[in-house]
Amino acid sequence: MSEQTPAPQGPAPESGALSGSEWWATLEPLALQDEIEANRRGERWLLLVGLLAVLLTGLALVVHRLTTT
Repeated sequence: MSEQTPAPQGPAPESGALSGSEWWATLEPLALQDEIEANRRGERWLLLVGLLAVLLTGLALVVHRLTTT
């Protein structure tokens, strides 16, 4: 059985020692996959909130138009 090697423990990008892309390159594939999945969840949430905002804005405009004529 092959043994996984631990991910290098480099400094976070905020420390200034590594740029953002260099810091991400130190992560192992599983950590990157977890980050990708977390980003997808965040993007779906943002899409849902954006769609809800558009629908509520449209509803507000329709109600405003109906009440002012």
